[in-house]
Formats: sequence, structure tokens, C-alpha cells
Amino acid sequence: MLATLKPYTTFLVCCAVAAALGVSFGTEYNWLVAGCCLVILVAGLPHGAFDLYILADLFEGRSFFWAIVGYLALIILTVLLWWLAPQLFLIGFLSYSAFHFGDSDWPADSVVNRLGWGSAIVTLPCLLAPDQVTALFTIVLNTPSMPLITDVLGFIAILATLSSCIEFASRKINTCTLILLSFYSTVCFFAGAIVAFTCYFAFLHGPHHLQRWRLKLPNKGNLQIYLVSFGVLATILLLGVFTVNGEHTQTKDLANAIDATVVRYTFVALAALTVPHMVYLFVADHLSHKEI
Repeated sequence: MLATLKPYTTFLVCCAVAAALGVSFGTEYNWLVAGCCLVILVAGLPHGAFDLYILADLFEGRSFFWAIVGYLALIILTVLLWWLAPQLFLIGFLSYSAFHFGDSDWPADSVVNRLGWGSAIVTLPCLLAPDQVTALFTIVLNTPSMPLITDVLGFIAILATLSSCIEFASRKINTCTLILLSFYSTVCFFAGAIVAFTCYFAFLHGPHHLQRWRLKLPNKGNLQIYLVSFGVLATILLLGVFTVNGEHTQTKDLANAIDATVVRYTFVALAALTVPHMVYLFVADHLSHKEI
């Protein structure tokens, strides 16, 4: 068992520390939201930027050029969908994210296990920290509070967890999965949704995804990855600064303006970059017949 959990040591330690800090000091700090969002971006951008190498491995010449054009087009379409139909955007993005997390974290497992894991990652915060998640959705969508979405996702979390337990009882899922979900759930309950997802995304999903693709494409360097990541991060921060200035003028409350802007831009940036990332990995799986 210990050998099975060893690759996830960093995630488990971070979860334990986050839960302990949540119990000891609470989670109502302005810097906590901004800090978590920054960690998510810093951790997520490099594993997304590695898509350049994946596309270069799959396409050549004009095909590679059009693959990049399609990638950028999906980013623009994602932002437009958020702008024009925010509720549809949220539901579609969360649904596809659940599929991606399960498919990427446990590619060798059954479809039931992959969907159960991905759904649990997305929906457990709605069950265990519903007030915070509802507030986050309100900020991201820039609409009045809609707790019904959180309630529905919380119900799905119960179904996903039961599915994982049933699979475990029938010996179709390993103990490691349930332990990881238990730690994730603990952080959701004691430290909140943002902290829990930060632990998962920065210390489990991102590193393991990047490591797996480095094994597939071992001769690729880091320079392009970090240059692209730095450029995207700088762009997001600049947009955030301009928006904070505008909101501060209206609200006269800089702390609230920063919190709302950081959350909104982090979520939309992740969505805009993650949608083409998920789509192209799915295409890559079918074109190359490689395990993603």
C-alpha cells in the first residue's frame, strides 16, 4: 500500500497541512484566494504549454500550423461562451473537466472508475463547502447567486462517491483511489473548495500529467514550456490589474475587487486553456493510438 501511495506523497502531505491550517486558522483571508489562484496558474500553465510538443509530435508542416490555429480558436470560443452564455459555459466546462480528470489521472482504469474519480473531484467541493462554491460561481459568472447549481452538483458528488465505494467493494478499484479522495474531501471540509482544488491540481493532476508525457517525449526541453507559461501568466496578471482598477473605482473596496478579479480571471483563464488542452489530447489519443 505504501509503495502505491508513494507517487502521491506530495499531494497527501499538502492535504494534511492544508486541513490542519484550515482547522487552526480558518480560511477567511483575502490573500488565501489570491495565493491559491496563483499556485493553480503557475502549476497548470507548464503542463498545458507542453501541448506544443505533443502537437509537434503529431503534426508536421502546414498541419502543425493549422493545429495551432485550431488551438487558439478554441481558446477564443471558450472566452466568448463565458461572455455570452455563462451558465452553459460553466456546466459544459465542469462536465468536460470531470471526464478529463478521470481519463488523465487513471487512464488504465475502467470507464466507471474514471468517471467516478473525475466527477468526485469536480463535485465534492459542492457537497462539503457549498457556501464557498456558490460564492465562487457567482463571481465567475458575474450573476446573482444560484445555489441550485451547487446543490445539484453536491447530489452528483454523493452518487460519484457511492459508485467508487461499490467499485471498491467489488475489487474493481484500488484502495489508493479511495485514500486520495478521502484526503481531498478532508481538505474541502476543513479548508474550503479553493484550497482543496489547489492541492489536487498543483500537486497531483498537473505533475503526474506532465511526467507521463515527458516519458512519451523524453527529448523535449523546458525552455519553450516556461517561456509560453510566463507569457500567458504575465498577460493574465496585466488584465487583472486593469480590471481591478476599474472595479475599485466603482466599489471603493479594493480587497473585494481583487478577490473577485483574481477568481474570475483564474477560472476563465484555466477554462480557456484547458478546453483546447482536453480536446487535443482526446484527438491525439485517436490519431496516434497512444495512451494519454
